[in-house]
Amino acid sequence: MARRRRKQPAEPKPFFWISLREKPSPQRDQPVPHDRFIGWSGRMELEIEVRSDYLYVGSGNFDLFPLQGREQARYTFARRNGELVIPGTGVKGAVRSVVEAISNSCVPLSGRRERGPGSHRPCNDPSRLCPACRLFGTTGYRGQVHFSDAVPIENVQTTTIKIADLWPPRRYQGRKFYQTKAFQQDMRSQKNYRFLEVVSQGTRFRTTLFFENAATAEMGLLMRALGLALDQEEDSVVPALPIKIGGAKPRCLGSVHFHPGGIKSLPASSENLFQALLTGGESQGIKAQLLDWLADTTLLDQQAWSEFREKAKPQSDAPCPKEVY
Repeated sequence: MARRRRKQPAEPKPFFWISLREKPSPQRDQPVPHDRFIGWSGRMELEIEVRSDYLYVGSGNFDLFPLQGREQARYTFARRNGELVIPGTGVKGAVRSVVEAISNSCVPLSGRRERGPGSHRPCNDPSRLCPACRLFGTTGYRGQVHFSDAVPIENVQTTTIKIADLWPPRRYQGRKFYQTKAFQQDMRSQKNYRFLEVVSQGTRFRTTLFFENAATAEMGLLMRALGLALDQEEDSVVPALPIKIGGAKPRCLGSVHFHPGGIKSLPASSENLFQALLTGGESQGIKAQLLDWLADTTLLDQQAWSEFREKAKPQSDAPCPKEVY
């Protein structure tokens, strides 16, 4: 009688949850109108550095590439006028998801089988919005933050990887985020797989963050959602954790660090506003400005922020699952 093959234990899932249990309803306030400049308005230059083994940002298109004497189809990386690009909307969505988690904001989107708590239902009154909807906008309100499309800083060569197909978690347990682990590739012929065009670790892109009429507490929240934090011992600002961008996150792709560059802001008063608009704004000392913004934790959910920092720590020695799960 043939022996039954022992079923291999399932690989640890590469995601974590930020629970919404016992969280109070989001604090919803009147958003700032856009008919005047109030608070912080301006722009910040940012570099996006790929920290995971690969980054994939889908274009929705396919092309063909040779593999072992045959042509195979692959999902291609996003491009604009033939140049690799990370759409600004994708960057904005990734940063917004972190803001929602660390500010106890509403849950604006959920999957078909997901049902979040009634206490965190989407904002539906433009005159009363949670912190994330005030910053990033919702139906009836434009928001205060957007990003330009991110383009490569230098010539970038893509490569092709193979991954098993992706499936969503079966149970909803809160806000879901993916970890940074070591990518595993299996090039054997098998079912339920796909090929992706990706860029490798260390690749850098450049984008611009535009902000308008933001309060200091909102800017502090936004900086943390870029993965930045205060180093109390060194009195400096450091990348505290990677942020996930793009597709194939269940295969541990898409971890990036944001590196702030120059900051230019517009004065809240009208006295020097016209001149500032002509020159692009007044340059700010970046370290002092970031320290000032991060010091304001009025809108920060400290428990969620601490939990997020701990669970999002890179685990470069831990393998990411390669099988279908």
